[in-house]
Amino acid sequence: MKTIRLAVLPLALLLAALTTQAAVEVRFVNPEKFSDANRSTVDRDRVLQALQAHLRELGDQQLPGKDLLIEVSDVDLAGELEPHGRAMEMYRVLRPVTRPAIDLRFVLSEQGKELRKGQAQLSDLSYMDRFNRYDSNDSLRFEKRMLDEWFAKEFSAEIKPAAKP
Repeated sequence: MKTIRLAVLPLALLLAALTTQAAVEVRFVNPEKFSDANRSTVDRDRVLQALQAHLRELGDQQLPGKDLLIEVSDVDLAGELEPHGRAMEMYRVLRPVTRPAIDLRFVLSEQGKELRKGQAQLSDLSYMDRFNRYDSNDSLRFEKRMLDEWFAKEFSAEIKPAAKP
């Protein structure tokens, strides 16, 4: 009997952890029509997977026990692709006027009860002039910072402060 209790304990702890974890679902609506998420399907998929992972991480860390559905309807990355060199390779060139922008809708709920829903047109006009905690080698550093700021502002009432030791 003692062995059964010991085997059930880890399962019960896992289930308890899963019930407090946020369920963040990110959907991309017609990504082939996005303003800019790179030109090739492979690049677009890489960018969208990275944005999806970032949004899930934000929800998992900051909204425990709540469910969040985000539908992204447009992505326009910072900068523009321009041809360079004799081979005319495409490079992303950053200029103040080529700001990042993301359009989305969201629904926040808890145990099946809708807490809030809305839509946002995110844009960062001063993306090149402000401090960015993301590494300069991160090709989505401006978009991630913009999403971080939106997330903190939009869900500030629901975000629980970290427990003090």
